Amino acid sequence: MSASTGPTATRQAYALLRAILSTVVDDEALFRNPCRIRGAGQPSSPERPLLDREQVEALANARPEYLRAFVLVTFWAHLRLGEVIALQRRDVDLAAGTVRVERQLVDVDGRQTEVTPKAASVRTVHLAEPGIEVLREHLASRGPMLPTARVFVRRGDGDLRHHAVQDRWQVARGRVGLDAVHLHDLRHAGLTLAAQLGATTAEVMRRAGHASSRAALIYQHAADTRDVEIATRMGASASLSGTRGGTRRSTSS
Repeated sequence: MSASTGPTATRQAYALLRAILSTVVDDEALFRNPCRIRGAGQPSSPERPLLDREQVEALANARPEYLRAFVLVTFWAHLRLGEVIALQRRDVDLAAGTVRVERQLVDVDGRQTEVTPKAASVRTVHLAEPGIEVLREHLASRGPMLPTARVFVRRGDGDLRHHAVQDRWQVARGRVGLDAVHLHDLRHAGLTLAAQLGATTAEVMRRAGHASSRAALIYQHAADTRDVEIATRMGASASLSGTRGGTRRSTSS
C-alpha cells in the first residue's frame, strides 16, 4: 500500500483501522486488536534543518528579483506557501508594520483555488523592521496597485503558481549549497527565531496560526548556536557571582 499511496496516507489508514478495531474490541466482538505494529500509526518526521539569517538572505538573493521579497516575507511573517501567494495589497499595512492573513491558495489537480483558512489561521502578523522594509521596497517596485491585487506575481504580472515557486526554489537552494532545505523551512526558521527571542508558546501559536500547542512546541527548540550562547552566559553569570561582594579571600601558606 505504501508504494502506491505514500507513507503519510499509509500511516493515516493504519491509525484509522486500529481505532475502528479498538471499538470492536470494546464491543467484545474481538478478543484483542490485531493492529499491533509499534509506531505504525504515529506521525514521524525527521528534524528539519534550521536556517540562520545569513542562509535566508543567501536563498533570497539566489532567487529571481521578483521572488526575492517572497523568501524574506515568508521568513519574517512565518507564512505558509499558499498564504504568501494569496496576499493582496490590502492585507499589507506598512504604517502599522503588519500583514493580515485572511485567505489561502491551494493547488488541487493542477488548479489553484482560493479558500478561507481555519479560524486560528486567520491572523495579523507584526513584522520586524527588516520584513517591513523589504515589503516597502517590493511594493514600490510594483507601482500603483488595486487593493485586491496580488502582492507577489510572476514576471510579466501573471498569477504566481505553486509549482513555479517550488521550481525556482530548487534552483536557488542548489546555487547556495542547501539542497536539503524545503521552502517550508523558512517558516520553521522564523518561528524558531521568535521562540528563541522569548515568545511564549501562546505567542508562537498566534503568529503561526496554530490551533493547538502541539504544533507550536516544535519551534521552541533551540539551535546549537543558541545553546552555546546560553552556556556562555551561564558561565559569565557564575564568574560574576564568585567575585560579588569584594575580592575573594586567599589562603596563605
